[in-house]
Amino acid sequence: MDEKEILAWAEASGISVEQAKEYLKILEPLDKKEDAILREVFSGATGPVLELSAGRGEFTRQLLEKFIKPEGKLYTTERLPEVAEKLVQAIPDKRLEMLVSDSSTLPLPDGSAGLVIFRAALHDFVSDDGDVAKALKDSVRVLAPGGTFVIYDKIKDGYKDVETESAEGRMERMNVELAALEGKACWGLHYLKDYISLMEKMGFAGIQTSVLVMPDQPGYVKYMTGNLHERRPAYVKRWGEKVNALLDSLYADFQKTPAKALSMAFIWGKKR
Repeated sequence: MDEKEILAWAEASGISVEQAKEYLKILEPLDKKEDAILREVFSGATGPVLELSAGRGEFTRQLLEKFIKPEGKLYTTERLPEVAEKLVQAIPDKRLEMLVSDSSTLPLPDGSAGLVIFRAALHDFVSDDGDVAKALKDSVRVLAPGGTFVIYDKIKDGYKDVETESAEGRMERMNVELAALEGKACWGLHYLKDYISLMEKMGFAGIQTSVLVMPDQPGYVKYMTGNLHERRPAYVKRWGEKVNALLDSLYADFQKTPAKALSMAFIWGKKR
């Protein structure tokens, strides 16, 4: 972040610029560890890379800047056409191809990707029955034999009750509650062992893991409360007035929940 971005973040979080800089300084060795793990994961990858659930494109940019070769190819998915269009406009890179799709119906041939990866997305996966292995079946289909499948996501290890011990944990519960408003199931936060079991269920071999213990983010509650306040009209438009009670409950819980961070975990394996 440059000085302007740091100042804006500090103001939104209700912290000082010095606090913001100190937090970013603490993140530096974790960023280096993340970079080293990704380089290890990508070292044996051949062929195109598929990123699931691009969201706002932060990880997409990181992949293009550091891990996709000049002659390489990155497919990335986004199920909402308007979001996909904005991402294409924001990231004008000839190596990038946007797929307006979810993970269950990918418009790619069998075995066409050498590596499948997604960051902080699996815990938000929504489906009719909550069967995540089923929802990911098509992403396994497009992965070539010997290809690498990488989950990079938040875990709730270290907490007895993550929703009362971590404001971030309580925040992540909201996606489960929003899905329930539509009669659907969201996978939600899980332990590292659950991700390993999922990888085994999908048939991957040589599963490896690495955990990044994240520092607590100063001003997390204020920052997220502000973001949610801005999004409330859009939430009401999508889910109706009943979403207001959900958001009010979240705000109330935030006031009594410590701003403890969740760890991030890499889990990866090879397709047999």
